[in-house]
Amino acid sequence: MTQSKQKSRNGAIDFWKFVFSIMVVQFHSSNLTKIKTTPFVGAAIAVEFFFLVSGYLMAASISRYKEEEILIGRDSRNFMLHKIKGLCPEIFIAWSIGYVVQHIAKKNVTVTSLIKDLMSGVWDMFFLRESGLEGFKANPAAWYISAMLLAMLVLVPLFLKNRDIFVNVWAPVLAIATLGWLSKNVGDLRGPTDWLGFCYKGWLRAVGELCMGVILWGICQKMKEVRYSRLAKWLFTFLELFCYLGVIAWSYSHKGSQMDFVMLLLFAAGVVVTFSGNSLLSSFFNKPLVYFLGKVSFPVYLSHNYWSHALVRMYPGQTYAQLYPKYVLASFVTTVVIYLTAAELRRIAPAFFSQCRRLLLETDQ
Repeated sequence: MTQSKQKSRNGAIDFWKFVFSIMVVQFHSSNLTKIKTTPFVGAAIAVEFFFLVSGYLMAASISRYKEEEILIGRDSRNFMLHKIKGLCPEIFIAWSIGYVVQHIAKKNVTVTSLIKDLMSGVWDMFFLRESGLEGFKANPAAWYISAMLLAMLVLVPLFLKNRDIFVNVWAPVLAIATLGWLSKNVGDLRGPTDWLGFCYKGWLRAVGELCMGVILWGICQKMKEVRYSRLAKWLFTFLELFCYLGVIAWSYSHKGSQMDFVMLLLFAAGVVVTFSGNSLLSSFFNKPLVYFLGKVSFPVYLSHNYWSHALVRMYPGQTYAQLYPKYVLASFVTTVVIYLTAAELRRIAPAFFSQCRRLLLETDQ
């Protein structure tokens, strides 16, 4: 990574992305046992951090568009394509690994079932799982990607149509409406694949929390207009740590409940402080190692969930204590494979696609 690209990163956000990715890995280790009382049994709440950050970054990206030059349809399409491009090729590498791992763990696998699962997995490969289209799920953790993209498909055109109204009216209305409905009718933020009769819970959760991220972006812009004293920055630092560490401590032994919405609020306060740069820790995290951890957090998120399901079938009768080291090692190796393979594919992609264009497209002589 070049120095200019490093400077454009927020080291504190990268650090917490890595921490909460590890928490998600630990949470899914509960699939290794029927008791479901593993440490950080409530760590699924960590996904809320990623939704808030994604909403903030969505707003930051769209804010750079020149309003007089916006074409809503064209720019919505380009935004979504750019977002999807950023997820590739990691998402497809992880899907392929998950497909192989899950079929190794299955009994009585036939050529017919392999082909059927490959064909029905098309919805998963094209980020449509949270739309309701059913098929083989090679990587269960990828529900988050589908929910985020499908929510953005609705939110981005609204944002482009009128930035001021979306940030100050639509984002608060949609955040309150969706999260209020979930609080009243469901009572927590868990179970992203629960069908609500009109959509998956994960999609509704994505809409509300992406909108919260947009609100945080608006607040952060106002905060950046003010110069804060040393005392204020100490208070911001305390608030940032209290919010993140408070959520981590709570998730150690608490499952989903109405407190999920309080934890979401703590995350929101922490995220706005982190992005504002007013915490005294901001400069501490701006280091190459932390930037690397931020980059590897996505492969970490994609590398583990299928192992938590497969190892139980591969080693029936083994305890959580016996399976957990295998789970950690498998997840680590898979993270390395995803990261290095993606880096190599990105390196060779320009020449590959250039060659494809020459072979498939006619050019003027």
